[in-house]
Amino acid sequence: MQAHEQNCCLRKEEHAEVAQQALKVAVIGSFRQHYDAVLSAIETFRAAGWSVTSPDGSSVLDPAVEFVRFDTDEPDWTDAEIQSITLERIFSADLTYVIAPSGYVGRTTCYEIGRLIQSGRPIYFSEKPEDLPIRVPDRFVATPEQLVGNSGARMTLESIHAMDDDLSSRTERGLIR
Repeated sequence: MQAHEQNCCLRKEEHAEVAQQALKVAVIGSFRQHYDAVLSAIETFRAAGWSVTSPDGSSVLDPAVEFVRFDTDEPDWTDAEIQSITLERIFSADLTYVIAPSGYVGRTTCYEIGRLIQSGRPIYFSEKPEDLPIRVPDRFVATPEQLVGNSGARMTLESIHAMDDDLSSRTERGLIR
């Protein structure tokens, strides 16, 4: 197995084990514009017995503020501190689900997606992103219900560039160190 595959994919013998246990998922997207869709996805994942590492589903304090803060965030933390803690929670998940209605993900989500891709983490999207120039194979676009339904037999936890042989995927694999 190549080095990048060890970082981003589950080996075949691990698939059965993951299918037997509840997955951990992080949900990201534009919380300012699409928090209702985020909450709906969280509800679907939790109903299936999955653990949601981020966000916890608490209320947004002020949707008009560019960097979203929740009522559960420490009020004295800086935006940078909240983002770092959020990334820690995102990276503790088995996979990340991106809410992208009409392909919109937003600036902070673009940053998070970039960090996830660079680390070879599994990412799934509600729709292909339009405001981020990355290749997303069709198998990484699904509704929360489809992900939950595929968590046993057909779902593989791999990075979006792990298996394809197009120029973009080969180049992205070469960038993962």
